Amino acid sequence: MVKAEGLRCPVAAQSNVVFGRAGGKDLLLDLFRPAAAQDELLPALIFIHGGGWGGGNKESYHDLAARVASRGYVCACVSYRLSGEAPFPAAVEDCKCAVRWLRAHAPAYRADPGRFAVWGHSAGGHLAAMVALTPGQFEGEGGWFEQSSAVQCALCFSTPFDLTDTTQGLEGIIRQFVGPAAEAPEKVRAQASPINYVAGKKTPFILFHGVEDVLPIGQSDRFAAALREAGVPFELVRVPQAGHDLERYSPDIFANAVRFLHQHLKPGEA
Repeated sequence: MVKAEGLRCPVAAQSNVVFGRAGGKDLLLDLFRPAAAQDELLPALIFIHGGGWGGGNKESYHDLAARVASRGYVCACVSYRLSGEAPFPAAVEDCKCAVRWLRAHAPAYRADPGRFAVWGHSAGGHLAAMVALTPGQFEGEGGWFEQSSAVQCALCFSTPFDLTDTTQGLEGIIRQFVGPAAEAPEKVRAQASPINYVAGKKTPFILFHGVEDVLPIGQSDRFAAALREAGVPFELVRVPQAGHDLERYSPDIFANAVRFLHQHLKPGEA
């Protein structure tokens, strides 16, 4: 049983569940869900950690996942191959595999396969956006291909949406992410940029970005403009005086994120 602040009900956890295999290694996730038996199916939420694609870990989202789970969600904190192990699109493929795995195992966890969301910060926000915007692409070889990797909404915090932008101070980690030996790095950077996949999509987004973030807020502004032009539902929350570590900056941010989730996955509670 999980012990954490801000829980609305007891939460059960399950650690290091194998959801796929890629690059010769097991891919692992941690699950959080209400401990009491549920009569109804619950929406599912996949948390994708940040760390510049080359660091970070799934454990960094345990606190938030437990808090969201206590509000009636099945939550999974997922691992993925880091850029030092395999370049793009490996991380995207692994995150999509996690979505497919959870959808395949939805009955066991009382999850509703028609109500899935992704939540990510920084590089994790980038991966969440890629998952949301590229159904049928970058599916990889992790398994569970009878299932869809589509999600019904996405939450992105402090996110780089356009990797072709050379003014954001991320050159080194982007170069590592797309592959130092890539034959056409500019082409790969464009392929790895969520902003290039918004046309024809309808998945709702909420974007949070600190005004004082070292990653320029213009990234979210331009992505929001692209969503608007494409007719994709979205909200952009500009957070005054906030930096890059945005999610824990204010209780209002968490409340706003949960409100968005309820709106799109639990409309009766919005």
